[in-house]
Amino acid sequence: MNSILISVEIFCIAVLLGGLEYIRHTRTKKILSEQSAAMQRIHKDMHALCAGAINLGKHMDGLEHRIRRLAERQDQLELRDPMEQTYAHAIRLAQKGVDVNDLVENCGLARGEAELLLRIHRVQQQTETTTA
Repeated sequence: MNSILISVEIFCIAVLLGGLEYIRHTRTKKILSEQSAAMQRIHKDMHALCAGAINLGKHMDGLEHRIRRLAERQDQLELRDPMEQTYAHAIRLAQKGVDVNDLVENCGLARGEAELLLRIHRVQQQTETTTA
């Protein structure tokens, strides 16, 4: 009788240990599944970040190219003859109807240059108004 009781006790302990192992296995499987899903989300996030970084890099390249072009254009503008810019400004003022003294003071032109510029642009304005 003793051996049957011991056998039953051993069987119960084995079933209990088996049940505990099954619970542990189920919990481990659930944790692994959650970790796998988290890893997949992290992988997708990393992929999106890399794609964003690539697009940002392309955008930065485009901006750097535009900055270089603008710097070159600025250099070209700075290399232009300052007198050409002065005359262009004087012509605009003459077309607005300023007098000789204003052109001499504002543009640094000689009085003769200012008078000639005014005469030319007055003739052009008169011609344009008569033909219109």
